[in-house]
This record gives sequence, C-alpha cells and structure tokens, in this order.
Amino acid sequence: MKDWIRNLRSIDFAGKYSQSFQDGLIDSVFANIGVANDPPFCVEFGFNSSSLTAGSGANVSKLVLDHRWRSLLLDGDFEIHDINLFKYYLTTENICEIFEQCGVPVEPDYVSVDVDSTDLWLLDKLLSRYRARLFSVEYNSNFPLYRAITIRNHPSKAWQADRGYGASLKALNMVAQRHGYSLLWVVKYLDAFFVRNDLIDDGSSQLVSPFSTWRNMTSSGCHKPVSDSSRLADFIDYEVYCATDGDLDQSRHAAAGVCRSVLLRNPIRAISQRLRNKAKKAISLCNLSVNNNQ
Repeated sequence: MKDWIRNLRSIDFAGKYSQSFQDGLIDSVFANIGVANDPPFCVEFGFNSSSLTAGSGANVSKLVLDHRWRSLLLDGDFEIHDINLFKYYLTTENICEIFEQCGVPVEPDYVSVDVDSTDLWLLDKLLSRYRARLFSVEYNSNFPLYRAITIRNHPSKAWQADRGYGASLKALNMVAQRHGYSLLWVVKYLDAFFVRNDLIDDGSSQLVSPFSTWRNMTSSGCHKPVSDSSRLADFIDYEVYCATDGDLDQSRHAAAGVCRSVLLRNPIRAISQRLRNKAKKAISLCNLSVNNNQ
C-alpha cells in the first residue's frame, strides 16, 4: 500500500462546498494520483441544484470554482447552461451516448454518481467504456457490510426520502473490483470513493485498506423506514444475481430477508425494545428472588 493511502486516516479533511468533507478528500487524492486532462475534467450526476454553491452540496464544485476544472453536470430536473448543467434522465441505455455527445474524455479525471436509485447499474455501464481516475458513488449505508443489495435496473424508481434507494457498499465494491478499481475511502452515510488500480499499484498484495475497515460505515439505520412493503420486490441480492446469470426471482428471494429487516424496521427502536424487555426480565427475577427470601 502506498504511503499516502495509509496516511489518509491521519488527515482531518475539511469540506468547502460538498455535503461533508468530500472535496477535501478529492484534493488530497489528486495531489497524489495526478490528472489525465489539461485542464482536468470532472462529471457529476445527478446534480440536484441550479447553482454550484447551493443544493445539498456538490462534490465537484471546488474543482470547478477553485481549481478551474472543466465539467459536465447532469440531472433529471435542472438545466443551467451557464454552469454546464444539462437535463437528462440517465439510463443504462443512454448514459454512454450522452457522455459522448457532451464531449466527456474516455479518461475523465473524476466522476461523481448520485441518483438515489439505479446508481450501481449506471456505474457498471459507464465503466465499460469510460475509465475515470477516481469516482465516487452514493451508497446505501443502511445495509450491513457483507450484503450485496441493490435496486434492480429499473429507471423509474425514484428516491422517496426513505431507506429504499441505491445499492449497498458491498454491491458497489463488486462492480468496482470487476472493472479494476479499489475502495479507497467512505464518507459515512454518503459516498464511497474508488480509485483505478493502475494508479496505486505498488506491487504489494494490499493496495487499500481491507474491506472490513468500513464496517462502522454500514448498518446505520439512517433515513425513515420504508412504509410500503411491496417495494421490497424492487431489491435484489447482486451477488446472487451475478452467480445466476441475472435470475431476478432468485435474486429477489435472496434479498427478501435482509430487506425486511433493514428497510421496514427501525433498528434503534428494536434495540430499545430489547433493552426494555431485558430490564423487565431482570426486575422480575429480582422480585422473585426477594419474594423467595422472605
């Protein structure tokens, strides 16, 4: 593992425009891996704002405003040509063609993916043609570390401000590894960052921290539970999907248990209820012991 990767844990990143400290992390990464384009090129989709400094906080804003990178911004709702923001509803059928039409180089320097739905499928399709040096994708932090769960490839599935969105960290990591990328860093509740292997290959067997490093970034119980249980059918076990040549029935069945547990229930309330039950049991045993000794 390269020293700069090992030393990332000692850095207190500060964010300027991003939702958390993503843009500080991005600066640190490119200080070590360099850029491929002159000027460098970044892409962000979906970009949920009409301004580079508004909305929930764009990952590329600092690159564009402070470092003067070229950019392409894509979103299903906004279009502001002054900031190179174009309105497209991205699918696996059109994403590569849209990138080509918009002049994205085959090796963009950075790509940020955040559509709250088919992120995994868009990423998989994109990486089959475009080789970003660094990319980030929002992950669903509600799922446990070792479950590869994702919304199936259905572009009409929009986020409903609950836990039913996107893909788990393991599912995204599977796609990244298949295309020659490694999980570099995770911003809790938000983004997973992946770097292209050839940029960090030092001949060692461990290019980045072990996947288990990110356990505390998962099973978070953030967002409200899903209220409509029929939506569980939208999710599949991506590991089973890959192993069965895309069998949706088997993939849905394999995902059903963890989706019921993670998406429909409130783990904090469940834990609190278990603690209350244990307390009641302890009190009952104590009272029984007192009564027996009288």
